Formats: sequence, structure tokens, C-alpha cells
Amino acid sequence: MNTFKRILVACLLTAAHCPVICAQSANTNSSYTRYGYGQLADPSVASQRGMGGIGYGLRNPKNINPLNPAAFSAVDSMTFMLDFGLRGQVGFFDDNGNKNMRWNAGLEYIAVQFPVSKKIGIGAGIEPVSYVGYKYGNSETSSVPGNTTYKQYEGSGGINKFYGNIAYEFNRLSAGVKIGYMFGDITHSSTSSFSSSSIDRTTWSDSLHASGLSLNFGLQYRHPLSNNTEVVIGAVFAPQMNLNSRYSTSEIQYSSAGTITNDPKYSGDLNQRFQMPSTFGIGATYHKYNKYTVGADLTFQNWASAQFGGKTDTLTNRLKINLGGEYVHTLHYRAGAYYSGSYFETANGSGYDEYGVSIGVGIPMLDRRSYLNFAVGGEMLRPKVSGMINEYYVKFTVSYTFNELWFRKRKML
Repeated sequence: MNTFKRILVACLLTAAHCPVICAQSANTNSSYTRYGYGQLADPSVASQRGMGGIGYGLRNPKNINPLNPAAFSAVDSMTFMLDFGLRGQVGFFDDNGNKNMRWNAGLEYIAVQFPVSKKIGIGAGIEPVSYVGYKYGNSETSSVPGNTTYKQYEGSGGINKFYGNIAYEFNRLSAGVKIGYMFGDITHSSTSSFSSSSIDRTTWSDSLHASGLSLNFGLQYRHPLSNNTEVVIGAVFAPQMNLNSRYSTSEIQYSSAGTITNDPKYSGDLNQRFQMPSTFGIGATYHKYNKYTVGADLTFQNWASAQFGGKTDTLTNRLKINLGGEYVHTLHYRAGAYYSGSYFETANGSGYDEYGVSIGVGIPMLDRRSYLNFAVGGEMLRPKVSGMINEYYVKFTVSYTFNELWFRKRKML
């Protein structure tokens, strides 16, 4: 078995266990992930993140593009591609002068793509949908003299997605569909500890187990401007989808000895509806072969119409803008920027604005087909009202894109 096949087997074995890895590894430390489904993940791959996360109009036979299902028909008719990415971030948190720093890292996505014919390409992979991960606390003076209450909030989990993709190109127009299966568990808890009370602490918790299908449709149209330049216009649409959900809550009181002092209160499998929103996206790129690419994306998510816990008054519509490009001179040099709003309202009825910039590089390997991709970016979450936590991140993504000539017919000498 050659080196590539060994790595491929290792990646597939990792993918088989990825639900466990993703469910148990905290990929964020943001206190804002206590709202909604948590922090929405970036579904782009490392090569795209270096360009600010653009993808709707990207059409490159050397890279997998999971953002637009139509792009899967761009795969070379002789190759098999595999891309797996590792993600890391350092977070800096400023809570009215109280500053903290935390970091996270882990495997984030795996994607494969290969041709069925010259006009049809298919692929599959696993990618994150959202992350939940936070732990913080504060002290409050109780109304009872001499009694101080310490409150701790904690959350973990997230939602992931397995997907399959097929795309077909006819003339200059390509169409594709991406069918996914979402799954995951999200848990939130809060504990109140008392300095002077017969009850040492009380813990409230709620958990959501969710699963369901997702559909994404994509189009791309290529318009040549000359022998070596073209404009690609892309569009995507995802309808609103229901999640199969099990939601439960509990309340337990403990004494200082750690024994339960009340009859635990449980509410299991509450009949509450959870949904993913409809999404519309459009983008375009201007591309000069083997020289440079520039592009922009615009995404709108209709969260206000999606039910969360049977209600539609906790989530808000989200707009995201991505800008970026790539310059090729032996290496692939990339840069970009993006903006988005939050899709939820916090406890005081506000959200935040998210700003980010990124740079990246793609390093071709000796075979000139495979690439080692690096992307690094800075991100700021700025709350819309004062008194909320300001969050700053330095994010890293590294991936290896294997591009193997599996389908070439060899000549007998």
C-alpha cells in the first residue's frame, strides 16, 4: 500500500469516528454560543478561507468547493481529490476590563470529489454546522444578609453534517445538488452556589438532540471574456428544513455533602419544533487562468422564520458579505475579508457584528497537482450595545488536498 493510500485509509477511519470527536471536543469558547444553535461554522475549505471565504462563483478543478454544489462538475476527468482540514484558534475576551485568553484546535472537515464522466462530478464529506462551548461565572450579593450567590454557566456540543454531492455541466451552465444529514447534541447548564444556605447548589440544565436532512441547490454560469479570462456567476439556495429533535430539561438541588435534597424535576422529550432557515446566496468571480482570481459573495439567511423551541421570536435574519482573491506565482497567494451579523438576539435583545480579514497560501507539492494550504485570519465580534463581551480571534486552518490520477489509462509498452 503506497503512502497516499495509507493516508486515505487513516482519513476514512477518522471520518467514521468524527461524530464522537466533534461532539466531545470544544471548538469554541464564546459565551455567545449559549444562544440558538451556537456559533455557526464556516463551511468553506482552507483554500477558500484564505480568500475571505468566497465560493459561490469559484470553479477550480484543483480544489474542492463545498459552498456551491454546482462546482463539483469542475473536477478533472482523470483525478480523485481528497481534502481534510485542521482548525485552530486563539480567542481574546474583554468583559468590561476583565480579560481572558483561550485556544481550541482539532480536525474540522473531510471532503472527497471525483468524476463520473467529463460532465458529471460527485463528492462527499463531513463538515460542521455549529459549535457550542463556553464556561464562565459571576458572583452576586444575595438578598439574604451574609449570603453570596455564585453562578456558573456552561455549554458544549454542536451540530455536524454528512453530505453527498452531484453536479452536471451542460455547455457553460452547471447545476448541482448537495444532500446532507445533520446530527448533534447541544447541552446548556447553569449552577447557583450559595455561601450560606441549607442548599449548597442548584443546577438547571437543558439538552437538545437534533437530526435531519438538508438540501442545497447550486448553479454556476461561465462567460469567457477572452482565451484566458472568464467571469463565473454562481447562486445557491437551501430551503427551510425541520429537525427531528428531543429536548429535555432538569433541575436538581444538592447539599454541601453532595447529596440530592429535592425530588429532581425532569421534563423529557418536550414537543418543541426546531428548524434550519432558508438560505439564498449569490456570487461572482473574475478569473485569469494561472494568474489571478477575484470574487465576492452575498448570503442571506431567513432565521426570523425558522422555529427554535417552537418560537420565531428569538432568531433574526442574517446577512453575510465575503470578498477575496488569489494571485498565482509558483505559490498561490490569497487574501480576503468578510462581514456578517449575528442570527440571534442576546438576553438584552441585541446581537453583534462580526468582522474578519484573512490571508493564505497554497503550496504545490512535487507532483504539481496536490497542495498544502494555509490560512490565517483575524476576527472581531463587536456587540451592538455596551456592557457585552468583546471577542477577538486569531484563526488558523491547514489542509492537504490530494489530487491523484486514478482514472488515467496506462499504455502498454
